[in-house]
Amino acid sequence: MDLMTLTSERPSPSTGDQGFGASVAGPAHVAADLANQDAWAYTRWLTSDGTVHCAVICDGLGSRLHAREGARAGVRAAKKAAREWSRAPGASTGLLVRLLEVLWRLEVAPLSVDDCASTCLLALVLPDGSGQRLVLLALGDGLGAVDTAEGLRSVGGRGEEQFSNTTVGLGTPHHMNDWQVLDLRASGPVRVLLLSDGIADDVPAQRVPDLLTWLAGLEDCPAAVRGQALRRALRQWPVPGHSDDKTVVYLRIGGIEA
Repeated sequence: MDLMTLTSERPSPSTGDQGFGASVAGPAHVAADLANQDAWAYTRWLTSDGTVHCAVICDGLGSRLHAREGARAGVRAAKKAAREWSRAPGASTGLLVRLLEVLWRLEVAPLSVDDCASTCLLALVLPDGSGQRLVLLALGDGLGAVDTAEGLRSVGGRGEEQFSNTTVGLGTPHHMNDWQVLDLRASGPVRVLLLSDGIADDVPAQRVPDLLTWLAGLEDCPAAVRGQALRRALRQWPVPGHSDDKTVVYLRIGGIEA
């Protein structure tokens, strides 16, 4: 197995829910014999109200000495924070953000937080009566989107006016309002898409539905076939100069309407 790539899936045998993704080192890192500085995970757990689904992508800032460690620590911290927060009904998303930030600092200690700086995208799908509660958090580059019967919503990403050499993230100076937060309720099937900036920068809002449709088409493929398709698509990303690491995570919770 290529150590700079990772694919995974986690279907739920009881509901048919899907969660899978992939990550590959960008051409610049491959050429320099450097490891992938993106990290991601999808997991789920039970609460008294039902199953919580959690997906996260962290992208270590390439200029930092311990960017890879910072991204991996971000994934661990996000999962821990999300699990604890989901067990406190009524807790604000602000508390989730604060908990994640503190846990990340504990995860990277004793390394310098600046040397470990990383962006963070976190998606949670929580049971909410007869529907779902969707929470998306974004700090820095990358894109998170949710597609429901009520429409497509997103956080993160950056317009042309936002391109610069400065990226906010865990370990960089920032404020609570630098976190983009989406917190909504939905009924029916839910699809979630997370993209690191190596992909998100090349996917305008109007093309997100096309990418969701392509990923949905992989749901019924055998795991090995799906993994190969994802890795191939990321490595052959059809944008000149696509040097960044690339990570995608896809969730589908609930049945797909005909």
